[in-house]
Amino acid sequence: MKWRIVRRIAAGIGIVLILVAAYLCLWPVPISPVSWPAPTAPGYTGAFAPNTKLAGLHLIDTGEEVGPEHIAIGPDGKLYVAMESGNLLRMDPDGAHQEVFATTGGRVLGFAFDSAGRLIAADAMKGLLAISADAHVTVLSDHVSAEDPVRYADAVVVAPDGMIYFTDASGRFAPADWGGTYEASLLDILEQSATGRVLAYDPATKTTRVVAHGLSFANGIALSADGHTLFVAETGRYRIWKIDGRATNLDVQSNSPQATVLLENLPGYPDNLMRGRDGRIWIGLFKPRNSAADSLAQRPFMRKVLLRLPRRLLPLGPSYGHVFAIDEDGHVTEDLQDPAAAYPAATGVTETADRMYVHSLRARGIGWLPRSAPTAVQEEIYLLRSVREHAEPSGGCAAATTGFEPFPTDAERSFSFWSIRSTPEDGRVVDAKVARVAELRGCFGPTTEPARQNFYADIRLGAITFHGTGECLALALNVPETGLFPVRCQLVLSGAPPPYVGGLLTTNTMTSQAPFGPDSNPPGYTQASIATIRLWKHQQEKNHE
Repeated sequence: MKWRIVRRIAAGIGIVLILVAAYLCLWPVPISPVSWPAPTAPGYTGAFAPNTKLAGLHLIDTGEEVGPEHIAIGPDGKLYVAMESGNLLRMDPDGAHQEVFATTGGRVLGFAFDSAGRLIAADAMKGLLAISADAHVTVLSDHVSAEDPVRYADAVVVAPDGMIYFTDASGRFAPADWGGTYEASLLDILEQSATGRVLAYDPATKTTRVVAHGLSFANGIALSADGHTLFVAETGRYRIWKIDGRATNLDVQSNSPQATVLLENLPGYPDNLMRGRDGRIWIGLFKPRNSAADSLAQRPFMRKVLLRLPRRLLPLGPSYGHVFAIDEDGHVTEDLQDPAAAYPAATGVTETADRMYVHSLRARGIGWLPRSAPTAVQEEIYLLRSVREHAEPSGGCAAATTGFEPFPTDAERSFSFWSIRSTPEDGRVVDAKVARVAELRGCFGPTTEPARQNFYADIRLGAITFHGTGECLALALNVPETGLFPVRCQLVLSGAPPPYVGGLLTTNTMTSQAPFGPDSNPPGYTQASIATIRLWKHQQEKNHE
């Protein structure tokens, strides 16, 4: 009897084990895992050497609202925050006067503001949205075409020309179909079928095109200073891409020069990308790399088995707080870590002049750190274009004023100064006469060298008046063609009101056979000069700063 009972128990256990094995091996799962060569995790070394600079965050209490996944300063100077509830909160930068600005009914993961002041949101459930100042929500794009839906809108950026770029994290798993953003992202990263993509919505034509595809969970997005190059986080493969926003349907795996890897083999999963100050791009790593997960990269069957386990048994690794900043060449310029992850699942940074707000998927409140006080600016710099104007002589060029004898004729000359416009990516001047901002009345006189002249000037720049003493030097005759004369002038400035203590004016001058006005003779040159004005301020004593 006893042995019969033992055999029955053993048989029962065997059946259970067979059923468990059958379940782990055969139970249907929604993913079709793809093998991929995961690089060996670098760990926390080099630019990512361990530190605790992210520890000790201050916290803005948001009450019952959880998960400040995206944070930005609006055109009204208010802080806007996307929460897990689907609410977009609005508040003062210090957290005061909190209110619900808008509710989308989905989950906004990223947003930006367009030139009209609308909040452009990437909502994982709804698609690309526009939210007006009165909180009216409009769907801009939830399909590329009738047969091609946007399944997982994740992050968005608005270019200077109005084009809206956004990521569609997964072409396979929509949060609306899979119980939320976490489950859908988990399925996509476990599968590794690389169906994430970058899309572009054109407000002028109201059409959406595929910029690039082939990304394993396309996540954060930021824009280069050139206005069209995109930085894109590929969460599933631990890297950051540079992608030409002008591309169409580009496969990032095709080795095209329009898509290059900027950073690879990161020590964690990259999430949000945000432009900061002084050219920085901030990146959040919401989880560190996990050796168990990496070991399954080329074992797709085991990833299916893993997905059949309870979620709490998945090898997700420990929590670890980590955000860092890079320049546009991919060099790490700042790195902040909190090994204890007191502020959970940090995903990015919004940087202002005096604070860094830290994004999070799950935090109860908004973490922030004060920024170090910037070094006091000791000078103001103006880059202007001068034009000689017709003006009656004032008689103010006497030696008692200028310190030298003036020319017997044409000693006094008047100039207007104009602001200029240049392209940010290379500094090329595209408009050398934008707005009139300053006036200069100059006095000129001979020296012992024919090519060199004495130069004195009274200058008004906005509400500031000052004067300068120096010289002009003729550099060449009939260069670059007959009738043109390049000249360099320099003035040491004084007499400005506090806090200014002096300055320097230098010119890169082209004179021609047309003595007045902006048009040269021969034509096609910018006359009279491109000038730089530097105004220096009183330097505070260190113990008074």
